[in-house]
Amino acid sequence: MNTQAIKTARVLGWGGILPFTVWPLVSWLDGPDWLNTLLVTYGVLILAFMAGTLWLRHLLVEQMKTGMLIASNALALLAWPSILMPLHWAAAWLAVLFATHLVLDEPWRSYGHPGWYRRLRLGLSSVVIALLLLSALIGFGRVL
Repeated sequence: MNTQAIKTARVLGWGGILPFTVWPLVSWLDGPDWLNTLLVTYGVLILAFMAGTLWLRHLLVEQMKTGMLIASNALALLAWPSILMPLHWAAAWLAVLFATHLVLDEPWRSYGHPGWYRRLRLGLSSVVIALLLLSALIGFGRVL
């Protein structure tokens, strides 16, 4: 892979974190419904996008694991109801699903991926999970 493509992947990956960085603030300020909906649907879309990594990796190997193909679809479907949840519940639920995806995807293992990609994936997922958990804690703190 060329250097420009690696830079582009990094910029797109870290740029994709930006909406998640707003989530704790919106949780704290009790943002408007339209912004809550945008944040939650963005989280669902990103999780569905990431579930595609499981799909592709297990679809292309000789010893295809049908359980992982099912898991990739299940993650996206399990995220869908979060659109109807209050922001803090959606954050908590999506954090669980992103963490589940991280465990299933195992970016710390090679699977033919270069080191820069594995480090990027682990970093991005860790930050997203942390921001979602922070948002959930802030939201639950406001409710209690």
